[in-house]
Amino acid sequence: MLIPAVALAAALTACGDDGPNKAEFVAKADAACAPGNNAISTTAKPTNAPQVATASGTAVTTIDSQVTALRALKMPGGKDKAQIQAIVAAIADVSVPTKALQDAAGKTDDAAMAKAALDMQAKADAANKSAEAYGLAQCGTQLKFGLGNMFDGVKNVVKATFVSKTETLCRDFDRKASSITRPGSTLASLTRYIDTFTPVMNKFVADIRALTVAPGDEGAISELTAALDNLIAKFKEIGAAAVSNNPRLAGGLVNELDVAGTAVNAKFDAYGLTVCGSAGV
Repeated sequence: MLIPAVALAAALTACGDDGPNKAEFVAKADAACAPGNNAISTTAKPTNAPQVATASGTAVTTIDSQVTALRALKMPGGKDKAQIQAIVAAIADVSVPTKALQDAAGKTDDAAMAKAALDMQAKADAANKSAEAYGLAQCGTQLKFGLGNMFDGVKNVVKATFVSKTETLCRDFDRKASSITRPGSTLASLTRYIDTFTPVMNKFVADIRALTVAPGDEGAISELTAALDNLIAKFKEIGAAAVSNNPRLAGGLVNELDVAGTAVNAKFDAYGLTVCGSAGV
């Protein structure tokens, strides 16, 4: 029995159908991701923990919906399919730290918020890299942009707490330092002053290091505490010179102490710590 040509062509087409080509899939995928990306990117930058919780909750729902939509699409076959599945998995991975951010913000846990925000940013970067390499303009790529706005909000929220707590520490440090009897004209009095002052200074720096740093500001705070460490080192050098009865050396080191103090004030000023900096208490 002869098979009509039209039926034969249809049968062959069906047998050889291995899904859309890459361009067709990219168009459908980006169309599926665009509304969610717009929802995330147009969410106002959060200015407090409750707003972070709300924004991250919206992002989690959106990301999960995108992943569901992408997995429902028919994919190209072969190596393209494996690459697309990896991209979708990378986008799904962004949801985990974003949910952790939502939970942390709900508890007003700055340390957990900072960690989750950094994890979210890293996962979003990974998803963006893989999606961009495949040619996707919305899925993964614009998701990173939208979440970047929320990351900046988290950074500002955590920074505000850091600044407030640090300035309280500065006021307390200044009160304690001011109560220490100033050195007189002898090296012995200078030694006593430094021996009393240095533990107070060490405690102050340790307390700053114990605070949660805003995500992305680790470098700036590391430079600040390094400048404080250098200031303490200069105090110790002066103390050693006083103990060794070397007034000339001690006098020279005082100039270096002034330079170190100026550097510390500059770091405080640059981070917006006005109470601690050059115009502070």
